[in-house]
Amino acid sequence: MEYLLVGTIVKTVGLKGEVKIYPSTHFRDSRFKVGNHLFLLDEKGEKSKTLTIKKHNKIGEMDQVIFEEISSIEEAQIFIKKDLFVEKDRSFLKKDSYFFDDLINCDVYFDNEQYIGKVSKVEEYSSYATLRVKTEQDKFVLVPFVNAFIKNVDIESKKIIVKFIEGLL
Repeated sequence: MEYLLVGTIVKTVGLKGEVKIYPSTHFRDSRFKVGNHLFLLDEKGEKSKTLTIKKHNKIGEMDQVIFEEISSIEEAQIFIKKDLFVEKDRSFLKKDSYFFDDLINCDVYFDNEQYIGKVSKVEEYSSYATLRVKTEQDKFVLVPFVNAFIKNVDIESKKIIVKFIEGLL
């Protein structure tokens, strides 16, 4: 089973086990919907605990959640700095869409077929996402992941074609 990171528990709120979550998903309303299950993973990437959302509120850039399985501040404190995951479900996506983690390890080429490197990370900023591409010389190149630069993304063949950008390399 594959999992997607949706957030990290950063602190407790109040005495009844409510937690504040720093989200790492664009789908906050659906990922933190009442009744949904979030998972903690062990060091092998296997489910170690399932948490069921009892209540959810968006507070600015953060999410406050009460889980059915946590009823006190003492129980909640154990989970501070823990990452929360959901099962990867492609039916969640629109046609010809993909998850950002699908881009990791994709080969990146300019549209003139010059090899740039492999995507090592997708960094998300408030205005757009950026591909961190590791070159064969162990350097990193940042490529804005916007339509003006990205010509084609083929998840099946793990290949991304970007518009030639003078001075990128």
